[in-house]
Amino acid sequence: MLASILPAMLVPRVQAGEKNISFSVQSATVLFLDVVEFTPWCGSHDAQYVMCMLNIMFKEFDAITNAHKTMTKIKCIGDCYMAAGGIFDEVNQPAVHAKEVVDFGCLVIKKLLDIDEKENEKLRIRVGINTGGPIVAGVIGTEKPTFEILGPAINIAHEMENKGVPMKVHISRPVYELIYGQQFDIKERGEIDVKGGKMFTYLVEP
Repeated sequence: MLASILPAMLVPRVQAGEKNISFSVQSATVLFLDVVEFTPWCGSHDAQYVMCMLNIMFKEFDAITNAHKTMTKIKCIGDCYMAAGGIFDEVNQPAVHAKEVVDFGCLVIKKLLDIDEKENEKLRIRVGINTGGPIVAGVIGTEKPTFEILGPAINIAHEMENKGVPMKVHISRPVYELIYGQQFDIKERGEIDVKGGKMFTYLVEP
């Protein structure tokens, strides 16, 4: 059961009764994705169908996460999926985990198109990504432990998702600088308003 809610490398420590599991990471690439107009879509279908579709989507997204060696699924909250790259890397290489997380973002958009076609749906997602640090990570709680990551870089990633464009990967300037020159199709979005000011961002075509 623990293996389904905690990163695999932390399960033995929790099972051994270790109480204070926490560490810091110099740099991580954080991703949020969210289903566009989920609330009205949810209201137009019965609960069993909604849960079935979320399970189909997130099972596929989990498989894509697991195929990227730097990435860890953090959690799902409703229709929001959160993952990060670089949290458990022995050698932290921002350019590597930034590339992997952006690649993940492109792949989940393509996978959703496949799911839509197969299930006769028109679901869309927004994807937002930011790289930064330091990140504080650890296990919170004992009865129902959860793995959490904390830090300003996470808030910016959430802003990237919240102000993103459906079916495109919205990235911050730090991510752009790390992946520039790779195989990605990147377009300038320009400045957007974020908490605390403005930020220049970019869109990656899947």
